Amino acid sequence: MSRMILDTNEKPRNIKEWVLYPIQMVMAVFVATVLIATICGTPIDVCLLGGCLGTLVYQCLTKFKSPMFISNSGATVSAVIGALALGNTPNYLAVAIGGIVVALIYILFACVIKWRGMAFFNRIFPSTIVGPVTIVIGLNLATFIPAYVGLGSENEMWGVCIAIITMLIIALTSRYAKGFMKTIPFLLGLGVGYVLCLVVELLGWTTFGIMDAWKNIDSFFNVPDFVFLKWDFASFEPSMLLDIVLLFAPVSICALLEHYSDHRVLSSIIGKDLTEYPGLHRSLMGDGIASMIGTWVCGLPNTSYGESTATIGFSRVASVAVSTVAALFLGSLAFIEPVQVFLRSVPNCIFGGCAMILYGYIACSGLKTLISNRTNLEDTKNL
Repeated sequence: MSRMILDTNEKPRNIKEWVLYPIQMVMAVFVATVLIATICGTPIDVCLLGGCLGTLVYQCLTKFKSPMFISNSGATVSAVIGALALGNTPNYLAVAIGGIVVALIYILFACVIKWRGMAFFNRIFPSTIVGPVTIVIGLNLATFIPAYVGLGSENEMWGVCIAIITMLIIALTSRYAKGFMKTIPFLLGLGVGYVLCLVVELLGWTTFGIMDAWKNIDSFFNVPDFVFLKWDFASFEPSMLLDIVLLFAPVSICALLEHYSDHRVLSSIIGKDLTEYPGLHRSLMGDGIASMIGTWVCGLPNTSYGESTATIGFSRVASVAVSTVAALFLGSLAFIEPVQVFLRSVPNCIFGGCAMILYGYIACSGLKTLISNRTNLEDTKNL
């Protein structure tokens, strides 16, 4: 019997589930998607479309058998910033070439796995590597939480309080709620947190910028700022190719290992080995091509999202249909100005409360990998 409320091949049963489950997934991946674009200085609106296209490409190449969500990669931030600074800035053409480098490395590993099998890959990256890497990913992501909740700002007290309330709502809902409510803990936490922030702002106790955000709507439709329209072939020099390879090749290996780790964790959650079926070679192929497309569309490579894995783990909704619709929802936000305004109006402290659960869950999943594989830490090599 499946441990999931909705298994990978199952679909939502009514309109409520078709709408709320995907929205929950969108809200879980939204903050990292936008944050990475903000850090790199790439257009925020089109980064949403990049995540949409990346997930759809991934789903097609994995034959719609994996519920993983693909969006902007944090592992490649340094490479993107470096490429943008080459020659005439911002050099989006250099980033696009970097996307090709990422795709080629992923495809190379996919071919090796297809040829030699997962046993060979597991010897290179055993649980003694994958587990700690997953733990480090979760703990590294957790370093963003103080910034989310506004430590050091004038809203520090309110930010911390609302973040903790949001976290508690998610945790308590996941643990004690019954029926449908138990499957949307993040959506409930976000809703309660948003209402609290709005009430605090309306009472004049502090400001989160919610009302100001809603004043900036000047149209209903938005035309995304595609970065491939900014490619500057005239100023590109062949000598930049080596710099681009040196920037993207190392981080590609790191992102590849993160991809493997995320899929191992998701496999343990849903009770199906995604590295065997649809196969790690397919998922790597999908992620690599999605990264290439992402650099062309929004200037950012893509990667698997631990936030989506954590959402699936807490909600027990592993439907591929939900992840696919969530991707379409995310992509539509690039064209609908009021929805973008609403998402921009959500205070970061609310995302901070969600992150306390999400990033902690990712780190604990790494520990679970070590335990489930019965890793012997008495062995000096393993330790």
